[in-house]
Amino acid sequence: MIDFTTTTACGECCIGCSKKEDGSCPGCIQAEGKVPDAIHLTELREEYIKQHASFDPDKAECIERVLSHWELENPGIENRYHEDSERLIYRVTTASGTYLLKGFPGTTPETRIQGNVQAHLFLGNEHGMAPVLYPTKSGEYYVGDSGYWFYLMEYINGRQMEETPEDEYKLARETRIMHALRGYGLKSPLTQSKERYYSWFRNLDFVKEFDEILDSIPDFDTQDQCFVHTDIGPHNAMLRENGDVAFIDLDDAGIGSRYLDLGWPLIMQFVKFNHETEEMTYRFDLALAFLKGYYGRENISREEYDLVFHGAVQMHISYMQSYGPYAVDSLWKILKFGMKQKEALWEMMNQETTYQSK
Repeated sequence: MIDFTTTTACGECCIGCSKKEDGSCPGCIQAEGKVPDAIHLTELREEYIKQHASFDPDKAECIERVLSHWELENPGIENRYHEDSERLIYRVTTASGTYLLKGFPGTTPETRIQGNVQAHLFLGNEHGMAPVLYPTKSGEYYVGDSGYWFYLMEYINGRQMEETPEDEYKLARETRIMHALRGYGLKSPLTQSKERYYSWFRNLDFVKEFDEILDSIPDFDTQDQCFVHTDIGPHNAMLRENGDVAFIDLDDAGIGSRYLDLGWPLIMQFVKFNHETEEMTYRFDLALAFLKGYYGRENISREEYDLVFHGAVQMHISYMQSYGPYAVDSLWKILKFGMKQKEALWEMMNQETTYQSK
């Protein structure tokens, strides 16, 4: 996709252009994409018009135009998911099978799309642990069209995984396999450093305690780097009809610390918060099943456990500004409650026959 915010449809760059600055250029963008003195660049002009064509996510002809980038036999849209989202997700049926078409707003940096695609090709196409991506007619795995980035992926027959001990065990077992994969080179977009969090919540009462918590967290840039998902949970996994687990939503997948991956659900998912009563409970059954699925009969040292829980704390902190200022107080309470469950969970783990402390 050509960036027409700097490169115009006549092939020039407006930034620093003397014709633009002295007013002698009519401007092809201002002239609705017309190229008055460079007709030999018609293809670039057509690309500009194509990118700026209006895209109506509910109009079949718009979607058909996007799907024309792939070799599909009689494609049709069967369903659109998450209509309130800025992302576009369609179930596409064809004579040869079913697919998912996924679109991201063009404001998403292309490097982010490229990383997402590479993660899918590695985890899905190469290892069968995520949906497969399909190449376009030109051999690319994503396209820019009408102000969006699109790629076509496998539609998984099966079910969404659920918050049950059985599914948590299966999910963690597959996570262990994923963490053992080698050969991927792109770093996860997830920021592993804790340094940026020190600038947060400077005017809130708990800032001193917050900083003390940050001080206790290790540098995860140095901790056991591998291929990670960064948002592991039943909401981001499907169970295929044959019983295999498939990870979905690989937006931040890449090389990172496995302790952040393992830590994510320990507070973010397993603490249950009632927003009306502010009552909190902890799903020890889910946490134990998840850790048992990951570690199996392997003994977990206290050092290893502490790193996993530090990962849980940092991952929760990383979300504390995501839901706006009014949610910060509740998220702080959830963090403190989750941290208090650390020792109780450790004791329960050591009571399990497959866990022994060192």
